Amino acid sequence: MTVWSMICISLSIVFMIIFFSRQIPLVIARTIWSPVLLWLAGAKLEVTGRENINKNLPRPIVVVSNHISFLDIPCICRAIPFNLFWTAKSQIKRMPFFGIYMMATGMIFIDRSNKQKTIISINKAIQLIKNGKNVFIFPEGRRSVDGKTGVFKKGAFLLAVKSGADVVPVAIMDTDKVWAKKNFRLHPGKIKVAIGTPIPTASYDETSIPELTKKVRERVIALRNDQITKTQTY
Repeated sequence: MTVWSMICISLSIVFMIIFFSRQIPLVIARTIWSPVLLWLAGAKLEVTGRENINKNLPRPIVVVSNHISFLDIPCICRAIPFNLFWTAKSQIKRMPFFGIYMMATGMIFIDRSNKQKTIISINKAIQLIKNGKNVFIFPEGRRSVDGKTGVFKKGAFLLAVKSGADVVPVAIMDTDKVWAKKNFRLHPGKIKVAIGTPIPTASYDETSIPELTKKVRERVIALRNDQITKTQTY
């Protein structure tokens, strides 16, 4: 799967140079890289809630979800029916090949080396979202060890409130059963992604970000529990 990812990154960079468009690598990620990667992993993806979002939404969106496996990223790429940009730590810029790809495609980097640089990079990210970039973030910051939804950090919600974007909660289920965090063995199976309705942030400000963070986390957990209940009912 690493080889397939490298091939897609190479193709993305070539086509981006030829057509002078940063959108092309994102299209390739959605329509070629992610479905083939999931097929190689033996994963069958089931998506619910696509009707809740579309590319003609009135405001940019910040998509947030739980994080339990390496397969979460291709699942999000495949489940969301339009291009999303990603946020990443600025250290990723230094990664061979992948860092160049991330920079070339216009991904959003957050520099946390000191407070001043963090503020500058967050303000840049806010402006990019205001300009129309739809963004995806794992608010837990890292993959869950036990599969449970961890604490959500406030960064994603600060970006949403400051940029006026809506927050779209997403729940990912069973990617950790197909590809667990502790090993690289694959176990083919079904993966579910549930997309919730957008949550407007117009009524929130910096002082109420903890309230928004809690609300979105509860919504993600509810989406996940709803899918688990449906599965047990069948």
